[in-house]
Amino acid sequence: MRRVLFACALAFFACAGGAAAQSAPQPAPSPSAIPAGPQPPDPKSWGFGSFGGARTRLAEQGISFRGHYVAESAGNPIGGLQQGTAYASELMLGADVDLARAIPHSGLGTLHATFTEREGSSLSQNAIGNLLTVQEIYGDGLTPHVTELSYDQPFLRDAIDVSLGRIITENDFADSSKYWGGAIYCDYQNNGICGTPIAAPVNSGYVAYPSSAWGVRVRGNPSKSVYLESGAYQVNTLYGTRGHGLSFGLAGDTGTYLPVEAGFLLNDAKGAMVGNVRFGGYYDTSVAKDPGSQLARFDPGDASLLNSLPTPSYRGRSGEWLQFDHLLSGGSGVHDPGVAFFASAEYGDPQTSLISFFGDAGVIRHGTFRGRPDDLVSLGYAYANINPRLRDIESLLESEGNTSVPITGQEQMVEANYNVAVTPWLVLRPGAQYVFHPNGIATVKDALVLDLSTTISF
Repeated sequence: MRRVLFACALAFFACAGGAAAQSAPQPAPSPSAIPAGPQPPDPKSWGFGSFGGARTRLAEQGISFRGHYVAESAGNPIGGLQQGTAYASELMLGADVDLARAIPHSGLGTLHATFTEREGSSLSQNAIGNLLTVQEIYGDGLTPHVTELSYDQPFLRDAIDVSLGRIITENDFADSSKYWGGAIYCDYQNNGICGTPIAAPVNSGYVAYPSSAWGVRVRGNPSKSVYLESGAYQVNTLYGTRGHGLSFGLAGDTGTYLPVEAGFLLNDAKGAMVGNVRFGGYYDTSVAKDPGSQLARFDPGDASLLNSLPTPSYRGRSGEWLQFDHLLSGGSGVHDPGVAFFASAEYGDPQTSLISFFGDAGVIRHGTFRGRPDDLVSLGYAYANINPRLRDIESLLESEGNTSVPITGQEQMVEANYNVAVTPWLVLRPGAQYVFHPNGIATVKDALVLDLSTTISF
């Protein structure tokens, strides 16, 4: 009830603050998209208004505020382990200070601060029992988080950029491309697509929003169409758990996450972005167990048997990714009509990964019907191959008479959505997902999921 009242209050004040903004709407920020720096003032997208012009004046001086409330509801009328419904939400508040603008001629960079809090329940956890969770806004301990507390400094006329502090791997590595003012991966509600291809966060110490970790990222831009970057991030198993989202200490550290990435930006004759090709990889210095250590998650009823199996450990885990996206027609500007396509593939270390191969793809149309320039339609697909080492152990246990042990394989998902840009600060996204073989187990019924995402920006 407290969450419902809070959402109603937000909607009421959003209506009061934004009633004067009636021009063509633009999409609200994607839940997992944190801007790289202060954005130009856009009072039309501020649901709480500009507070008598004060917010606009501060933005012009380099001090920008941002926030959103995102709610995701989902239910599975058929399939899964049982039928159910779930509601999850996130409140995000953030600020960016462009010190070069606030202190002219200083040559300084930009400060970022972001805090989040999540609440609710998970349909995947409670009813479907699948790996590619159907509400991306759920997770990370459902606790207040220091999501970002960092400083960016450009050098050599932006040829080099350094970010350090409490930062997010997802902001820079295997992240989503931006079309029409937002991250296209988060035009979906399934966590297999939204945010980043899911294998790296599942298999390693990759830090995904809304968590953060101490780290540094260095990016070089030898030309306008090429970049190279690398970084070093703390791997901490506690930061994403309940009660530890505001922790700053080193307790819980297991190693260092070391990613690299190279990208090629494709532009048209006018310099506008029309596509990207990116590839990268990582090495995580943490000690990790054999994937057999996770057998109990697929058959919790036999947890005592499965947990008694020998599970060797290995020093270090690694993986690679390849991402591609391209504008098929139209433009990529905030209000441009257009169609874009994306695809990605990820590989995980067979010694330690839970997902040995992951792939996804999707197509998005921005601008649908006459008079709806900022609505969009999205269709996506995701595929996760659970490590074959698990199947080998499961087959061995089955041959020894443990017939209740499931044989895991591949989980797949398709999703279709329609984003309705109701106002510049309110987006509704009804959609449907279909999960094939939840948790990669053929004996679990395929699940149909009906969902609704609501984003209020302020």
